[in-house]
Amino acid sequence: MLVPRLRRPLMPRVAALPLAAVALGAVMAVAPGEAAAYDVLATPCPDELLTCESAALRYERTNALPIEFDFDTGWVPANSPLQVHLWAAVYANTQVRLQGSLDTAWPQVFDLTTPGKPGGGNFSYHYGLDVGAQGAIHISVFGQDYSWVGDIPYVPQIDFQVQADQEFDGWGWDPGVSMSSSTDAVRLAQVSIGDIVGGSIPGIDGGFELDVALEVGANYQTDRIVVKDVDGVPVAGGDVTEEGGMTSTAYPGGPSIELNVHPEGSVAYDGTIHLIPAFYVELLGQSWSIPIADIPIGFPITNDPWIFKPKRVHVPLPDLVVEEVAIDFGSVEVGQKNLEPFPLFNAGEAKIVATVLTDDPTNFEVFDPTVEIEPGITVDSAIRFVPKKNGEFTAKVLIGSNDPDAPVQVVALHGVAFGGAEENAGGMGEPKPSEEAGCDCSAAGQTSGGGSAGGLMAIAGVALLATRRRRPR
Repeated sequence: MLVPRLRRPLMPRVAALPLAAVALGAVMAVAPGEAAAYDVLATPCPDELLTCESAALRYERTNALPIEFDFDTGWVPANSPLQVHLWAAVYANTQVRLQGSLDTAWPQVFDLTTPGKPGGGNFSYHYGLDVGAQGAIHISVFGQDYSWVGDIPYVPQIDFQVQADQEFDGWGWDPGVSMSSSTDAVRLAQVSIGDIVGGSIPGIDGGFELDVALEVGANYQTDRIVVKDVDGVPVAGGDVTEEGGMTSTAYPGGPSIELNVHPEGSVAYDGTIHLIPAFYVELLGQSWSIPIADIPIGFPITNDPWIFKPKRVHVPLPDLVVEEVAIDFGSVEVGQKNLEPFPLFNAGEAKIVATVLTDDPTNFEVFDPTVEIEPGITVDSAIRFVPKKNGEFTAKVLIGSNDPDAPVQVVALHGVAFGGAEENAGGMGEPKPSEEAGCDCSAAGQTSGGGSAGGLMAIAGVALLATRRRRPR
């Protein structure tokens, strides 16, 4: 026989807070003066308010080229009375910005998806060029040899830079995002040789000119999105490795989970510098020059790993605590009723919506079929025992909710009815044997008797589906 429970008045219903206020409450749960330990707070998904939380993610990384590309032509042309020696350093800043979200959905599977934000990605680079030059003169006039080797200082006539910028959707999965730029040949330097060499070879005249062109390209591609728990252990479903991919994580229970999330990808660089020098001199009526030639120098093809700093995501979850395992209504006269409340506590950080059903609605009526509970709040639901005839009755209350690990919880019911019309000629209103609708479900801490759970769970499933629509997969 179940122990009767003292009757108590229903607790007043607390008005539902807006969802934004629920999220704010999760933030305010941090002790005063203590900074939140996470980077991003998830909020209810717009199309699945009760069983999905979405965390907006934004990543940005700026990096110089993995090396400063240094190019050196050596002395060219070989075996020429005039030669130049050119070297160039290429400097570049490359930036990648990614935006998307981590969506956590339940209860069928505690799954994690990472939809990218349309137009949320950006890939840009900014190349600069620094060129140095030396000259060598080895000439002979009327049997007199003249030689000079030295730097050719110059003030660049332009600030030679190449830059590009491109937006893209999502995370930049394979084949990634590519950009390329090229310039026409431009005059970078023009100097008088007489001003530089005249002190060493009196009467010499001439000039040095340098034209430069640049062809550059780069590709960014996200290879994976890594999701780990706060201890650095990868989630059970592994990395997300493609557009629309999914992973999953175990749920230990409780009011929330936290995950560390970051993308990993790579930037590939390619390009060619075109150095086009002109060098000519005159001395005592004779002239010398080097042929104008394009000296192309290719970039070494480089693939630079691009790993973003992890963001910690805090996912608030509903956590329904049903304190009662059984309710005994005692003996109730036929035609009378007994109302017994039972508390439902939201120990989580997200709103709970619960549907309350019984498997014997004729004798056990639900006082409030739908209950909404804000985080940290206790609300009393209630069941009425309204027997229509003599007998002993048992039933089950099913409480279906958006709790991730306990979407259906069960409370056992018991009551005895007396004082009704005689059931048969020999009876005087004695209680009949137990009339139980039958359910193979287990109450909290109890195992039910025989019967079929399938029909009862199906009823709960239909009721739950009526309170929320599932998100498309």
